[in-house]
Amino acid sequence: MGLQRGRLFWPLLLLAAACSGILVALYSAVELHLGPRTGARNTTSSSRAFFGPKASNSRTRKNLLCQHPLSLAVQQHPRFRNLFNLSTPVLLSGDLFTQQLWDSLSQHKAPYGWQGLSHQAITSTLSLLNGSESARLFAVSRELLPGCIRCAVVGNGGILNGSCQGQNIDAHDYVFRLNGAVIKGFKNDVGTKISFYGFTVNTMKNSLISYSNVGFTSVPQGQHLRYIFIPSDIRDYTMLRSAILGVPVPEGTDKGDSPAPTGPSTATAPAPFTSPRSTTALAAPFTSIVGPRPQTYFGPDSSASKFKLLHPDFISYLRERFLKSKLINTKFGDLYMPSTGALMLLTALHTCDQVSAYGFITSNYQKFSDHYFDQTKKPLIFYANHDLSLEATLWRDLHKAGILWLYQR
Repeated sequence: MGLQRGRLFWPLLLLAAACSGILVALYSAVELHLGPRTGARNTTSSSRAFFGPKASNSRTRKNLLCQHPLSLAVQQHPRFRNLFNLSTPVLLSGDLFTQQLWDSLSQHKAPYGWQGLSHQAITSTLSLLNGSESARLFAVSRELLPGCIRCAVVGNGGILNGSCQGQNIDAHDYVFRLNGAVIKGFKNDVGTKISFYGFTVNTMKNSLISYSNVGFTSVPQGQHLRYIFIPSDIRDYTMLRSAILGVPVPEGTDKGDSPAPTGPSTATAPAPFTSPRSTTALAAPFTSIVGPRPQTYFGPDSSASKFKLLHPDFISYLRERFLKSKLINTKFGDLYMPSTGALMLLTALHTCDQVSAYGFITSNYQKFSDHYFDQTKKPLIFYANHDLSLEATLWRDLHKAGILWLYQR
């Protein structure tokens, strides 16, 4: 028995070292020598070959010049240079609101516009997003950020379970997470760093209910964390407004919810508003679940600088140029929109210098569970409101073009 234990000791120690980072230096040296692998056999390689060596701190990393900026890869690609418009406004702020914008977006339903939504609801929310930070993703102007901005977007795909990618994810300058971003118990695989949390109110609340048993019991919070609202319905505007003001939601599906601790607020509350449009979701499984839920979502800091709002025109641009699904011409056409993960990944691709994607659908998705935190293996479900097959094809093509790095195994 002693001999058998001795034979097992070294393989087990080697496996533990792979996740703990003991072998990182050797592995990184090999990758930097070989260079990035962008062909079909790119499987478990680290993103360091694409993004350069991992520095000891983010300040050092930011001073490095980009060896493979995505903007250059876009310009050199015959297909994607005609699709990308990196000057497209990503976020919507009060400074961009005009009568002309209202007239234009009123022709389209959410998330692509404001058709059927209350003018006062929209204007009272946007009036609170009137600072310069509301119009940009990063705290300062992009032109003032030094060096190369490297971003990781972390989806919730089962491919991350057992991936040992946590250290690589946290090495990026900014990390995007979304919906049920479970970290407890999965730090070795998904890391702990979070810069942006993206969601619709519906996906956020359903995640809090559906994934509470695996540790997602509250929305991520932090002093430097920023929230990216996806305006899929009127409730996203009303929740955003209440979050900035630090007051309960006055009406609608989320009436009474307190997105931030109540108390004195430095913001001035616009006049109350009413909405003519029902906020009830159109079909399961997108229906918001009514029941016990946290009364505080975004923490004590309710300043407008904590919150970002995707521009409906940006979502339309993404749909028309990158994810124009055949579902649009079916009976599910009114339900269709890019997934939360797709919107966050494409947001990063329009704001960062280099982007790596973890936990996104790959060609061998059937090998993995739906989510990395699933307690038992569950198949990926293709709902009618997203076109995950089309999204998978896009990630594959962007990876081959060297515009993003997609984690595969």
